[in-house]
Amino acid sequence: REELDGHFVDTSRKGYLLAQEISAFSLVALSKALLSRINDGGAIVAMTYLGSERVVPHYNVMGVAKAALESAVRYLAYDLGGRRIRVNSLSAGPVKTASGRAI
Repeated sequence: REELDGHFVDTSRKGYLLAQEISAFSLVALSKALLSRINDGGAIVAMTYLGSERVVPHYNVMGVAKAALESAVRYLAYDLGGRRIRVNSLSAGPVKTASGRAI
């Protein structure tokens, strides 16, 4: 939470890695864990935010993590496309989360 205050350049290694784990790698891990249960032609949807594309004050490390999430979505879509599993991200606007409250 403290990584959302101040400047992105002051982000700690611990905070950076935590944001990546929560916002990006969690999708990869969940997709892998559920792969045997997803039907061919199924879908995986991730939640993202505009802060992945543009600087949003006080979103800081979460914007970088959401950019990584969107890249992971593209790579998962490529990997799972042979099974016709769609992987997309949805940006519905701010959601009341710790990072969402900061903006």
